[in-house]
Amino acid sequence: MGKIRVLPEVVASQVAAGEVVERPASVVKELMENSLDAGARQIEVEVRGAGTSLLRVTDDGAGMDREDALMALERHATSKIGTAADLAAVLTMGFRGEALPSIASVSEFSLRTKTADAPAGTEAVVRGGKLVAVRDVGCSTGTTIEVKSLFFNVPARRKFLRSSATEISHLDRAVETVALAFPSVAWHYLRDGRTVWRLTSVPSAEARVAELYGVEARRELLEISEAEADGIRVAGLVSRPGVTRADRSRQFFFINGRAVESGFLAAGIREAYRQMLEPGRHPSVFLYLAMDPRAVDCNVHPAKREVRFRNGAMVREAVRRAVEGALREARAEWLRPARPHIVSRIETPGEVTVVSRPAVSAGHQPELPRASAPEARPAEMVVPLSPPPLSSSSAPRSGIGEFRLIGPLSRRYLLLEGTEGLVMLDQRAARQRILFERLQSGVDGGAVASQRLLSPEVLELGPREHEVVAANLPVLVSSGFAVEIFGGRSLKVEALPDFLAGRDPRRVLEDFAAECLEGSASRARGALADDAVRRAVARLAMEPEGVTDEREQRALVTQLLNCELPYCDPEGRPVMLQFSWRELDRKFGRG
Repeated sequence: MGKIRVLPEVVASQVAAGEVVERPASVVKELMENSLDAGARQIEVEVRGAGTSLLRVTDDGAGMDREDALMALERHATSKIGTAADLAAVLTMGFRGEALPSIASVSEFSLRTKTADAPAGTEAVVRGGKLVAVRDVGCSTGTTIEVKSLFFNVPARRKFLRSSATEISHLDRAVETVALAFPSVAWHYLRDGRTVWRLTSVPSAEARVAELYGVEARRELLEISEAEADGIRVAGLVSRPGVTRADRSRQFFFINGRAVESGFLAAGIREAYRQMLEPGRHPSVFLYLAMDPRAVDCNVHPAKREVRFRNGAMVREAVRRAVEGALREARAEWLRPARPHIVSRIETPGEVTVVSRPAVSAGHQPELPRASAPEARPAEMVVPLSPPPLSSSSAPRSGIGEFRLIGPLSRRYLLLEGTEGLVMLDQRAARQRILFERLQSGVDGGAVASQRLLSPEVLELGPREHEVVAANLPVLVSSGFAVEIFGGRSLKVEALPDFLAGRDPRRVLEDFAAECLEGSASRARGALADDAVRRAVARLAMEPEGVTDEREQRALVTQLLNCELPYCDPEGRPVMLQFSWRELDRKFGRG
């Protein structure tokens, strides 16, 4: 008897603080969200000593009278919900009523607040969870909360904080995230007495992104045309293909204004960017979703970071469609009936190839044009390709410059000159993209030309190699192979794709099997065939360094521009890089 007892209120508050107050950034997040719920239009955040010495948040919101100010320091006291049913439709940032008492229990805490019609404000001072003073104070309408000596009475928690640099990084991220969620609110963020950001009230997320990261970074982003499906409205900005980062630090997801983390949202992004991302690279994402609050549960974690969806697959699909739509619209821009030219470096009459895709961004990926009609291809063409002819009836538009083929660089690259700057093209990556899309068209029901062997070959593969080839025969056949099972582990090979003419059939199939076996354990059977084709293309395209014949070079560019995704190879690496005249002038000190 007597082993179970009720914890003292101070201890219970410190236990709750362990869930809500993980680090200084958690405190700042909770205080900023309270300011937003109070209707603030200007918020100032000041931190000192990586947040352990001082955290101060000042807003011009509605403020509180003395009764409400004292009630706000009680656990589970909130103005945002009243019944259990209200939890099903939460639209405010906060609602649990735990943040302020939890913060006050592990710090030296003071709150100054005033409503617009009050003659004086109220100041409440709390030390380690104990209210030590309440008095009238002169202050502006709104609320200021100061948190000093965070975790002074919980030394074990303080020891678990990371380095100052790490904690400052988390503080910056917290302010950055909330500022992106509410672009209409003005923000002033100070760290150790110095201004980090002074952000004005702006009308859109696009303007806030430009404020935070600069105009050039904004130009590298595509705008998602706001669309609604199944009650889910999606808007925001995503990276252009080929403009990626080594980390996910510029990926932000917001649902009804709340910054959240969800595997469903991340999965939707990955599916939309399939084949466009180099391994280890990530797009920038600023995604804003609006949906019925009853369809999302934000009461999963005290910090309200994680959410659960009533139908996660539907949310993932909405994200995928919206992002794919933005990428598709960008490509449609490239396909506008503008007609720049790819011009021979020896500009003789009749040596001009007319093409029809305008160039991509002033960033890193050029918007090279797409061929309006395939030119006559010589027998020695570097990559066999038979793209469907496109209309060439449109006349060239004025104001669109020409791309002039300057020539090869180190047998790997081609250099082009355009009105916007210089474009460098990776020949090997271009061949990989061309071959991959040609094989993909075969997988999807198209036709890939074959080259018959002088006489059929019967060969025997190892057990694993034979199993892989047998499991992927439909893919091989649609890709130009003529292979059939010949009993046991034997295979009969009658033809290879025309771009493999002259190769040893055994070596080709063994390499194909090796590419398929690499990493196959982690992939579903349906995705394995596509990956195998992609890897085979990457391998086969890497043998020759490049071509020096001008007709073949121009043919390679024309074929590349017929591709669906000419700006990246099948692994997501860039095929083309642009160096604008402005960038070159800056490097040479010309403005």
